Amino acid sequence: MKRRQFLRASALGVTTVPLTGLLAATAPARPRVGHGDFRYRVDKSWGELSPTRFPVEHCHEMIHDEGLLHCSVVSPKADLLTYGRDGKLRSSFRFGLTEPHGLTVAGQGSDRTFWITDSSTNGRVVNFDPNGRIIRELAVPPDEIPTGKAFQPTETTVTPTGDIYVADGYGSNKIFHYDPKGQLIHVFGGPDHFDCCHGIVYDDRREQPELLITSRGAQSVQRWTLNGKHIATRQLPGLWICRPVIHGEYTLFAVIVTKSWYYYDGMVAVLDRDFNVVSLPGGSAPTNQTDFSDVVQDGSTFMNPHDVCVDKHGDLYVPQWYSGRTYPVRLKRV
Repeated sequence: MKRRQFLRASALGVTTVPLTGLLAATAPARPRVGHGDFRYRVDKSWGELSPTRFPVEHCHEMIHDEGLLHCSVVSPKADLLTYGRDGKLRSSFRFGLTEPHGLTVAGQGSDRTFWITDSSTNGRVVNFDPNGRIIRELAVPPDEIPTGKAFQPTETTVTPTGDIYVADGYGSNKIFHYDPKGQLIHVFGGPDHFDCCHGIVYDDRREQPELLITSRGAQSVQRWTLNGKHIATRQLPGLWICRPVIHGEYTLFAVIVTKSWYYYDGMVAVLDRDFNVVSLPGGSAPTNQTDFSDVVQDGSTFMNPHDVCVDKHGDLYVPQWYSGRTYPVRLKRV
């Protein structure tokens, strides 16, 4: 069952929380998770995560910027929550979004801005400044959206020169490329290439910069040139990965599902430069690099992890989707 099927069934009241989900919600977190050089201590009470002050339905994505942690949330009171690393809530913003999803920082210092996507059928791509003021929105030509589909963008990435790429992961499965002024340059991808292009990131770790794009339903990550040419695909059978997060030579993913959308069996994946899986915090160690269907979630660390954020200390923050209104989990590196 896919994400939208799961949501539809839930809305009709035909789903129940499975025993494994109850265990994940109530069991004490294991003191250590991960493998090799990527081991962590689990901390689920690291900050002022108040369900009374700022109740959340879902937490989608999180970024670290100049000592602050920004998290896109579905909440009646905010679209974005900002925390200090000490866990204190610093600010909150509303942009009138239905399903705040992808979150990206672009630029540096006083020139930096942020991008947030609304992945609902009212899809939007909004650019805002550090004070939460909306700067602009991107427009998508209606003729680029297939009949019967809606524009439902899940992610953006911005190059150092200011070009913007938008992944329409829940809609057309197309990648929209804009120039720094917000004019559409070209479109590539589509359902022949992606099954939920959930995440996209600019990657300059090789001789030529490229794009990393997830195909979550196909359990793979793909490499593309900046002008929309496919380079290679890394298959990760058994790992339904969300967006790629680059940290030095490593690429991290939230794995929202390993076997079933019903059983809260997600974890985090850490991949090396060659896209070998070196650690699975929240799950068992990988036994090979070709098939991950035998990995087992530990039953206590996560419930539907949806993203992973790395701070300058190497600690991870993992926001979760459809997880009993929980807040992000911190994994403190040990």
